[in-house]
Amino acid sequence: MTEDRSIAARFPDGLDSLLDELVARVGGVRHAVVLLGDGATVSASRGLGRRDAEQLAAAASGLHGLAAGAARRQARGATRRWTRGAARRRARGAARQTVVETEAGRLFVAAAGEGSYLAVLGTADADPALIASETARLVERVEERLRARPRLPQTPAAPA
Repeated sequence: MTEDRSIAARFPDGLDSLLDELVARVGGVRHAVVLLGDGATVSASRGLGRRDAEQLAAAASGLHGLAAGAARRQARGATRRWTRGAARRRARGAARQTVVETEAGRLFVAAAGEGSYLAVLGTADADPALIASETARLVERVEERLRARPRLPQTPAAPA
């Protein structure tokens, strides 16, 4: 197991309970997934099967990757136009949250630190502002826990 994939191991209570709490507490949230940048599923809320969780994670990773690429492109263009230092620093920001709206509902994807992301799937009639703010709150909790947990020691490679 690589260090990136050890994120779930650093949560003694597991990420699942945080995701289940979000789904139970916030009306209109159907499912939530924590994923890595490559789309690998780290954790999923109850009621979401493995295959569906993997598909949601892959879609979230791809969509957030597109948004991040657009943000980088926008930042490069903005830096060329702006010459003041403060404006240049603001332009370098990465995509923090991606929201995709469909007839079936909304998908919120937010960076959650340590190369991980949180994807929250809401219903079409859910309050998008509420889900966005609750997603941001959960991201803070995940980031706090990731910072508070000691890194797992690297396992030495077996002699050849």
